[in-house]
Amino acid sequence: MRIKRARQILKAFSDDTRLRIINLLEKEELAVNEICRTLGKNQSIISKHLTRLRLTGIVRDRRNGIKVYYCMVRLKDRHSNRLVRSIAQGISGMETFRGDLKKLRRLKKKR
Repeated sequence: MRIKRARQILKAFSDDTRLRIINLLEKEELAVNEICRTLGKNQSIISKHLTRLRLTGIVRDRRNGIKVYYCMVRLKDRHSNRLVRSIAQGISGMETFRGDLKKLRRLKKKR
């Protein structure tokens, strides 16, 4: 992994909302509206952050009708992949991130 690539990845993680999105997507694929409801943010804000993560290569999207789903990507470069996974695992135990996962589970039960 080159320094430039490491810097791109670390910049992608330099925002609280993107960290919260990564925490959710590390567990499962989610539709944009599920991420919005879980984090309590509007669609335009979430889409902006998802685009940044997608352009960095950390997540990918797929369309199903009018819904867009996002999931984590296993990066080809093992060092980049290890960096992303280490950060995602490192934040998963923090209170805010645990709370997001609990809220997501509650929202999914209501469906």
